[in-house]
Amino acid sequence: MAYHRLATEDVIQQIEVKRRQRKYHLPVVGHFADRSVRFNTIMDAWKATGIHYTLIFEACIGKIYKARNVIWEFEKGNHYIKYKAFYMTAKDSYSRQIGFNG
Repeated sequence: MAYHRLATEDVIQQIEVKRRQRKYHLPVVGHFADRSVRFNTIMDAWKATGIHYTLIFEACIGKIYKARNVIWEFEKGNHYIKYKAFYMTAKDSYSRQIGFNG
């Protein structure tokens, strides 16, 4: 029982560390069906919409097109250029020719 409690506390601490990363505290714009809404951070967007923060981030960098039928993008700035360039470089350098199963 004590081990389970320690493991749970460790997992909670790891989640908190992940949520404090700078990339989740950047301004974003969500383009919904009838309006566009600006959020101060990805975490604020997650709390307001219920769309998971990693999905919002992946939609912002272009890894996925939409997150739950909402188009997401970073508000323009240095962070937009930095993360977009990182993703484009990673995508171009990926050279695996076959699937993950062999």
